[in-house]
Amino acid sequence: MSGQIDSEEALQKSKVLFERKRLVTISNALQLMEKNAKKYLEEFEQSPDYRLFRTQFRQYQHTSQLDQIVQFQLCDLNDPDISFYRQAEKKILVCYNKIRDYAHFQQIMKYDLTFLYDDLRAKIDWYDCSMLSCMKIRGLNISGKCKQSDKQCFIDEVRTSLERSEVCKGKFDEYFEKSFKQCVMDIAPINSVQQTKKTIFF
Repeated sequence: MSGQIDSEEALQKSKVLFERKRLVTISNALQLMEKNAKKYLEEFEQSPDYRLFRTQFRQYQHTSQLDQIVQFQLCDLNDPDISFYRQAEKKILVCYNKIRDYAHFQQIMKYDLTFLYDDLRAKIDWYDCSMLSCMKIRGLNISGKCKQSDKQCFIDEVRTSLERSEVCKGKFDEYFEKSFKQCVMDIAPINSVQQTKKTIFF
């Protein structure tokens, strides 16, 4: 009987030790992910891509320091979102545990910085489905998540986005087509603001 108890205790201790090691491994991995994310942010801040955004942010008297715009957080892997633009604070939240590599981080940044830029120049109305559709199209295009020649990519992404909006749910067909041609051509601030004022949807 004593031998059986000792065996059970040894098994329990082994399980506890294994769980501790597993948690340490996960913790170390998450710390490395967060460290890489911060390194990517510093690298992106010096990139030609961000230089164009930075110039316009300063024009609108908004901070251009990325560490004051971008915040990292640990996210649920079951949640499909990788980043969030928070209009009230004019900040971007990024799930550092979902970033694959620097190229992926660049795409995330250009996508959400487009939202911030549009909000600064047009004061986005989140109840205006035309604005939301246009902003989404621009973000997808400028970030490279969708290619201009791949209209189906825009359709799928914008439809999903509008369906998640209480205001715009079921209104994709009403707003997408009249937004697409105009908004996909508006690539400010990648090109000059003067060139895009004529084509800006909102």
